[in-house]
Amino acid sequence: MAPFASHTIDTTGVSTYFCCFPVKNSQLESLPIIHEALRVTIQSCTVPGTRERKKAEYRHTNPAGHLYGLCLPMAEKNRLRYAVQLIEFLCIVDDVMEDLPFGEACIEHAILRQALYEKYDEDQYAGLAVGSLKTFLRNMRVELEQNDPSSGQLLKALDVSLHTRDSVDIEFQSLEGFVCQLIRWVSAIPFKLAEEEEKILRQYEHSIGVIVGLTNDYFSWEMECQQATDRIRNAVAVLMKEYDSLPDKQAKSILKDIIIDEEDKASRLKADIDANVRFSNDLKKYVLALQLLAAGYSYWCATSPR
Repeated sequence: MAPFASHTIDTTGVSTYFCCFPVKNSQLESLPIIHEALRVTIQSCTVPGTRERKKAEYRHTNPAGHLYGLCLPMAEKNRLRYAVQLIEFLCIVDDVMEDLPFGEACIEHAILRQALYEKYDEDQYAGLAVGSLKTFLRNMRVELEQNDPSSGQLLKALDVSLHTRDSVDIEFQSLEGFVCQLIRWVSAIPFKLAEEEEKILRQYEHSIGVIVGLTNDYFSWEMECQQATDRIRNAVAVLMKEYDSLPDKQAKSILKDIIIDEEDKASRLKADIDANVRFSNDLKKYVLALQLLAAGYSYWCATSPR
């Protein structure tokens, strides 16, 4: 199936948006599917009145544009629902795990991963925090296996993501493998391209990952700095420490410059890829999808109520 129609957003009136990438939004057509996917996911994975339910509902109140319409404007119509559910599921997983001590979070992730394997389908152990999440993920796995045989590699990437999600303390993150595989799958791009193309794609994926990860840190710092945690997650805090107790406003300014420099690097690499006649249309399509992901996420972060 084809992607939804999308339109380019005029970002000039949004002073907080500093990304140089163009932004597109598909929500005029895709919003009913997005809303239904979110309804099912949030109701299945959270309990009414809990912090996780409130955060999930609040996450989608941005009047400037819907997160998934902005980030996935090239999604195939028959795959968008699954992509929304899987991403929202991971957001809820992070919300559930963030208050757990590091060791307990690792155990809960291990229990959750059982849902991705048929041999554990009769195991009803729900852990201390992931019971409904485990059931939801198991049902998602079964439905994807039945309806889309190509989803097998996507589910393997999800398993790796859950395995590594809380296994190390991460400061700066690149775009994780699951997100890359998801963008390929939802945009009908092969999981594997020619060796030369994959080599250059790793460079581009890294740049987009840096942009997305650091943009999240930049816009979420004021909220995150008030939270108690045993894991360093925000690049602002890292820069403050690296520069010997640098004030957070100056650290944010440095971080913004880092993001802008990485955007320039990604733009130049994309221009080289687009101009090279030897590269496939699949490669160029994937690079565009990643750029739109970063642009949409940056715009959503810049306009979201905090």
